[in-house]
Amino acid sequence: MATLLKQPQRGASARRSRPSTSKKRPAAPRLSPGQRLKKRLAYVMRHPLDALWGWLSSVRTAIFLIVCIIIVCILGIYFPQAPGEVLNDPAAYQAWLQQNALPQYGSLTPIYDWLHFFTIFSSWYFMLLLGILALSIVVCTLNRAPAIWQNFAHPLIRRSDRFYQNALERASFSHPEAVAWTSAALRRRGYRIRSESEGQVTYLYANKNSWATLSTFVFHASLVALLLAGMISQWHGFPLNSPARRILPAPIVSLSDALAGFSFDQALPTGESAIVYPRGTPHNISFRVNRFTARFDPRTGQPIDYVTDLSVYRDGELVAHSDHLRVNDPLTYDGITFHQSSLVASAVVTITDAKGNVLYHDAIVLDSSSTLPSGNGVVDYARGIPIGGTNYTMGVFFIHAEGLHLSQIAHPVLLITIGTPGTSNNEDKALLRLSPGQTGKSVDGQWTIKLDAANDATVLLVTRDAGAPLVWPIAVVLVLSLCITFYFPQRRIWLRIRGDQVEMAALREHFTNIRTDLLSVAREARATSSREEQEEQAPLVRGMVSDASQAKAK
Repeated sequence: MATLLKQPQRGASARRSRPSTSKKRPAAPRLSPGQRLKKRLAYVMRHPLDALWGWLSSVRTAIFLIVCIIIVCILGIYFPQAPGEVLNDPAAYQAWLQQNALPQYGSLTPIYDWLHFFTIFSSWYFMLLLGILALSIVVCTLNRAPAIWQNFAHPLIRRSDRFYQNALERASFSHPEAVAWTSAALRRRGYRIRSESEGQVTYLYANKNSWATLSTFVFHASLVALLLAGMISQWHGFPLNSPARRILPAPIVSLSDALAGFSFDQALPTGESAIVYPRGTPHNISFRVNRFTARFDPRTGQPIDYVTDLSVYRDGELVAHSDHLRVNDPLTYDGITFHQSSLVASAVVTITDAKGNVLYHDAIVLDSSSTLPSGNGVVDYARGIPIGGTNYTMGVFFIHAEGLHLSQIAHPVLLITIGTPGTSNNEDKALLRLSPGQTGKSVDGQWTIKLDAANDATVLLVTRDAGAPLVWPIAVVLVLSLCITFYFPQRRIWLRIRGDQVEMAALREHFTNIRTDLLSVAREARATSSREEQEEQAPLVRGMVSDASQAKAK
């Protein structure tokens, strides 16, 4: 006995005194920031695709891109953004810069314009950030897809003993019919059961709402689609002089033109028409204003309502019509939306010569405006209008008080001038003040000028946005996928059953209080076991009571 007790001591002593044969691995030397950068660059040069994939799948990359997008959005809020109707017109855009940006930023305006600060949401770097973020989301989703699908289709049923000992959420109980009762109890709570056996041990895997894990793919796909829809909404196509039109394949250029949007203002007097696309475009779309009415508050003079009766034609056939086109009630056809924007003064002028030949007859939109030098009024005007068959141009001017529109004046008077272009004096042929319906003659008496009508004309905002129809459906799908994630979270419970002993363990997952399910199953098991024991002991108790009663009777 003493020998048996001493042997382990000698062995332990020998093991303590025996020199160790294992060699400790030397600690890796700490690298300086320059060395780490050099090592990383070397890895990138050797494995560029792996490095790019790792960078796109990094959470740091996503945070960096989101921060950059937020900064760009803040710049877009700080700097005034050019309206969409001037983006496709260089002359209109330069006029907008002169009127809105130059007085505020002065000599810095060309620099800010070169940096696209006034068109920041359609700038190349904003589009690039959105595109890289969308690509990063796709890469992250592809990285997680195998594990998510494996957990959904082939979950791990048998866990190690340490898992049941160290799980943050665990419970245990005993039951005479452990496997059958536990499976039935979990099924009553909506769990799906899978089982495996190993000798005398049975392993159960209970999962609930496992299909909800697939909503992450729907959410990420919707997010990517939303980013792409935003990019398409800001896409206005390659400029006509862009090298991309010569370098890229024709199908890609055609696709970009098909997705390109546009936005422009079109002033139209009643009875006039305009076209959507440039002349010569096959199957062009034209639109005609049949009637325009504006209502004003009689006390304040402010406009109350604008209503346009609009007809849309394609190849000469009526394809759409609205007799109540208002600010919040646009008309849409073939992806093109006609919005009621505002109103502008217009006049119809007819000029005839001494023989009665009509030299000019058309509606003129007074689309320019300036304040009088005295500051006591505003003048709406159009000038430099050529008169066919002559070397003269015409100008039409309407002087009125600020905030007052042409249709609010009972008997408006317009100034019509005809003169030689390029001269400072525009009165060498005619200078007439006419009311609607009045006629006047030129200085030499050879021309007759008649103001046929003067009234307000509608201003329509014509837009095409290929991404707009996609935004709302995608947003609905995105919100629904989030609701599934939050309100139907996955629940997973692993069970190990030996005889009548049941051990349950679960992970603490997001948005899930799995502990309540564990405790409720354990409580129900204990209550059921107690009830079954009482039912088994009831005949014995009744027999003992009966024997005691008989003994007492004797």
